[in-house]
Amino acid sequence: MKVLQKFRLILVLGMLSAGSATQAATLDDRLGLLLEWFPGEYDNYEQFWQDGLDGVQQRHEHLHHIFLPVEAAAIGEHTFFVQQYLDGDPQNVYRQRLYRFDLDTDEQAIRLTIFSFKDEAKYRDAHLQPAVLDGLAMDELIERPGCEVYWKFDTDHFKGYMKERACSFVSKRSGKRIFVLDDLRLTADEIWIRDEAFDEDGERVFGNEAGIHHKNRKVQYYSGWAGVSSAGPAMAMEGANWKRKIGGWVFGGDLDNFGRFVLHDEGQVVPIADEDGGPSGYSVRLARLTYQGTTVPILTLKLIEDSTGKTLAYNWAEVGSDRIGLNVRWAQIGLTLQPGKPSFGFAPAE
Repeated sequence: MKVLQKFRLILVLGMLSAGSATQAATLDDRLGLLLEWFPGEYDNYEQFWQDGLDGVQQRHEHLHHIFLPVEAAAIGEHTFFVQQYLDGDPQNVYRQRLYRFDLDTDEQAIRLTIFSFKDEAKYRDAHLQPAVLDGLAMDELIERPGCEVYWKFDTDHFKGYMKERACSFVSKRSGKRIFVLDDLRLTADEIWIRDEAFDEDGERVFGNEAGIHHKNRKVQYYSGWAGVSSAGPAMAMEGANWKRKIGGWVFGGDLDNFGRFVLHDEGQVVPIADEDGGPSGYSVRLARLTYQGTTVPILTLKLIEDSTGKTLAYNWAEVGSDRIGLNVRWAQIGLTLQPGKPSFGFAPAE
């Protein structure tokens, strides 16, 4: 009898061991997929734009997210530098973080641990100079236990969540304990984020009251050029104004304001420089939008007058087009899609 019981115990332990190995392998596969999808830049410009048209009571903020994989051996194998800003302004940074992804077999999920920097100024814009993170040590970071985000794969996307009432802090203003919740969704092309916080009395501190996520799309970058005449729309161009030079075509006529740049397709605005490098009074905006009464998204290219904010000229193309341009004689724009995915605007084109 004891021999039989011992045999059954060995058999059960073997089955449990095999099951654990299978689960670990599945998590490894899921982690690989998440690390493939997650890197990139994301923006919710279309949602922000649509909220404005609809006059919603609580308009979503215009957010931009940078998730750049970096080498930080002292922190972990799968580490990301994170910088997030508001209103399409890279200088209006509202959050800097370091993310680390690990497997959590107890939770049967991928665990995201979030670190903040003790000296944020030292690491501001680390995506532009990742070498600044070389030698980063744990004692330069702040970790908040309980604020981990757990990711599980569900059919065709990852769902991210925090454990109920696990992440909290005491408000310096009210003296009350504040509880934070995260609800996220990640696909190959989008990350949806819903951050909410409630005080110990159940009163909302922040978060969308309608429970609607910030719906951020992964941006694609275009490199290009734009030229405008200082005479503005009154100028009528005649004849051939382009001439060939080594390395490309340059304008040789009346487009005396000319510049080259990169910009992404989620509503970024780039000013056109004048001949001295200052503002010409005109800007370029590129955005993926779905207009009222239609269901097909398009890539829109606009020439904007800075003093009024008005669109003076407009063109559109299929989303993801390799090239898009605009020519109204006194103003001309040409853009080419940068290769690679994700395509960071601050990285050199391949």
